[in-house]
Amino acid sequence: MDRELGKRPLRYHSFILTLWTEGGGLPNAPPVWRISLQDPHTSERRGFKDWAELGRFLAEWTAVPPAEKSDAEK
Repeated sequence: MDRELGKRPLRYHSFILTLWTEGGGLPNAPPVWRISLQDPHTSERRGFKDWAELGRFLAEWTAVPPAEKSDAEK
């Protein structure tokens, strides 16, 4: 596949990123960040325990882009 700009249709995908903290068990412990991504088109949501897990998911997801939907699915 030709990846030069202008040689293929521009494709993009949106995710809704949600971040929140969960308090640590100890008074001075740093907060634990939790992360989720939601596909706004399908409402599918996936949770991640840390930034590394989110990074691995995005690296894998972008390595093999989802197949384009056929006209019947649009």
